[in-house]
Amino acid sequence: MSQHYALITGASGGIGKELAYQFAKDGHPVILVARSADKLTAIGENLKSTYNIDVITVVKDLSREEEIHSLYEELKNKKIHVDYLVNNAGFGLYGKFIETALDDELNMIDLNIR
Repeated sequence: MSQHYALITGASGGIGKELAYQFAKDGHPVILVARSADKLTAIGENLKSTYNIDVITVVKDLSREEEIHSLYEELKNKKIHVDYLVNNAGFGLYGKFIETALDDELNMIDLNIR
């Protein structure tokens, strides 16, 4: 029987990391997605050793549309079944709107909403 995973984006810190630990504690294998390879590797190894679950780490920048499609295709091709999606990736910008870069603002809106 195939495993049913929890896919958690933004899993390298904050809420995403905490939810990864909650799913692992409940015995769910997890797929951790974030931009930081070092953080994902450390979290993944800790989850495996602490909870004895399967952990897949995927380094992707989900603010880039091609990487969203790439993640989807990778999971589909490996026939990995996702039961739970924690769509947590996101970021914020600080400062006056007129002083921030438009591309950064659009990137934030795209990632945080889409």
